[in-house]
Amino acid sequence: MNDTTRKEAYVRDELIPDLVARGVITFTDGPWKSRAKMKSLQVKPLVTTGFMLTIPFKVSVQLEQSADSSNSAEQQATNGLKTETIHLVVKITPDCNDEMYHSCQFDTLFENEMIAYTEIIPALAKTELYPRYYYCERKPTEALMVMSDFSYAGWKMAPMVVNLPLDYILLAAKELGRFHGECYGMKLTRRAQFNEIVTKFKESRYAVDCADTSWLAAMSVAPKRAIKSLKESRFKELVPAAYLDKLALLFGDCWAHSKRKVVPKEPLAVICHGDYLRNNMAFRYEDAKDPSKPTQVMMFDFQTLRYASPMIDYTSFLANSTGYDVREHHFETIFRTYHQELTQTVAHIVGVRDPGELPPYFSYESFHRELAEYYSYGFNIASSFLMILHEPMEISFTENLFTEEESIADAWKRGGEPLNRELAAMIYEMYQLHTKHGLEPV
Repeated sequence: MNDTTRKEAYVRDELIPDLVARGVITFTDGPWKSRAKMKSLQVKPLVTTGFMLTIPFKVSVQLEQSADSSNSAEQQATNGLKTETIHLVVKITPDCNDEMYHSCQFDTLFENEMIAYTEIIPALAKTELYPRYYYCERKPTEALMVMSDFSYAGWKMAPMVVNLPLDYILLAAKELGRFHGECYGMKLTRRAQFNEIVTKFKESRYAVDCADTSWLAAMSVAPKRAIKSLKESRFKELVPAAYLDKLALLFGDCWAHSKRKVVPKEPLAVICHGDYLRNNMAFRYEDAKDPSKPTQVMMFDFQTLRYASPMIDYTSFLANSTGYDVREHHFETIFRTYHQELTQTVAHIVGVRDPGELPPYFSYESFHRELAEYYSYGFNIASSFLMILHEPMEISFTENLFTEEESIADAWKRGGEPLNRELAAMIYEMYQLHTKHGLEPV
């Protein structure tokens, strides 16, 4: 029995029946909430596009009202027993040894996400814009989470894995601004609650040094490839060699650079999603005249939740889910959409009519400077991760698929020329931002 088959059997034969029996999974409303029994159950692997760290399953469980919970036998005969089908997604960690499990920090990832769904989201507005949380289970070398399957409410992943069109980008930027704005609102008006929540966060990626030498080797190649790509691109005369030399020094240790950037700095530090990419958002399409046009976006998968600069989220999204073909003409429009939604949300929460009345650090100039300081974070992730999105590769949690030498060779070519163009453009954008604000690459 392979990994997926064994986990599927556990979900079908043990996990879901137990959650129904204990009332964790029950009717969504009405007086029958704790009076359900399982009538039927279907479990199957969830096929996804893009990178997935866990193994997901789609679950449909049909509930039936317990016969002994009706007020009377006469009512049962007249009205029949209440039934409801609950659609769920169960994500489970892949099989891996103890060392790999702790290296991936799976326990921390699932703990952070549980905090997001049980403490943060209930404290925010528009809770309907997030999946419903049911259950989390953490064992020494395995963890799982049970959530609602939002696809049955009309939500879908974007059909493109990279280079989202402008309408998708603006929706995602606006939603991120709303989320950050609500978290700032909590920080300003309910500071004790805010502090209590953020003290529970655990750094899920950079708390320990990366032990995967093959991945570190690939990371070391990525910025070198980007600089080489720029020197061979249409931007080669626009970025001074001295600036490229400074970038090469900055990314001499990519892991250390990201580790520095996620350290919170006041006053702009806020609750961040931590991995705000296309893979972790879903869209609704409710325009009757244009059914292919996205009208709403939802963020999910809060496993890399952290307290840090809001630009950790924004630059990760910009660098990994948008393409320069769009950014070249709409860079400021995208950022202004994000910032305007953020400040309007904060202003509403704190009770001022004009966002200009907020503290000066909420100004457009302040946030734009923050963008310049943190764009290197998004670039750093994109330089080693974007190649996997452009050209997917097999991931193993039990063995290294590449030697260190093979990882280096792969990192120079994966994603091909389309990736080279994107990396070159990001360096050019970084240079423009640093120049505008008089900053050095740090």
